[in-house]
Amino acid sequence: MPVITDMHCHVLPGVDDGPSTIEESIAVLREAKRQGVSAMIVTPHFHPGRYMVSAHQVHQTIEWVREELADKGIDIRLIPGQECYYYSGLLRELDAGNVLTMGGTEYVLVEFEPSVLYSVIQHAVRELFGSGYRPIVAHYERYQCLNGREDRLEELRSQGAMLQINFDRLLDKEGFFRRNQWRRLLREGFVDFLGSDTHGMGFRPLHIKQAVAWMRAEVDPKLTHVILERNIRLLTGK
Repeated sequence: MPVITDMHCHVLPGVDDGPSTIEESIAVLREAKRQGVSAMIVTPHFHPGRYMVSAHQVHQTIEWVREELADKGIDIRLIPGQECYYYSGLLRELDAGNVLTMGGTEYVLVEFEPSVLYSVIQHAVRELFGSGYRPIVAHYERYQCLNGREDRLEELRSQGAMLQINFDRLLDKEGFFRRNQWRRLLREGFVDFLGSDTHGMGFRPLHIKQAVAWMRAEVDPKLTHVILERNIRLLTGK
């Protein structure tokens, strides 16, 4: 059974559009543990004009949640990170330490608007990679400019990017346009990371156990190991 780390989640209370209370945070983390998750890289939004969550605020809130977890006997590791909206000032904030990379590494989880132009994603990847960071394109399945464009995914990879999709995209659920393409893209090697992007018990609840079960049954074990374990160690050091 692979060791599961959720590398994209909004579970800290009161910092962004995730849980508003510590009680809901604990409920989500308890459910994550039940589904076999051993660690979570918490990724509150850094989005100018919406959620200006500082690195200090992330660290401070993590310590509070860790104390609550210990008090309740829930053994799940919390690792600091952020989901960074790309804009012209992001590199400056990263360099100043005002915004967090993933687990203190050079990897940065970067998000864009769904209607983003491909040229903007390219520029972001080149800027960050050229400045010593490794960009991870968050939930790339949302970006219209990448839909059905494996050539662009390959190009972004060649420019230093890594690619993340949400666990839920692997489920056979109604409402996901061309939903089976995500399973195919994962099998073909176009996924480096999987994350839940959960925002609580009600908004995008966890289905990690189901997704991992599908991978164990349908995906080459070597590829499953790379996505769920080897690549994650790039972000956690473990």
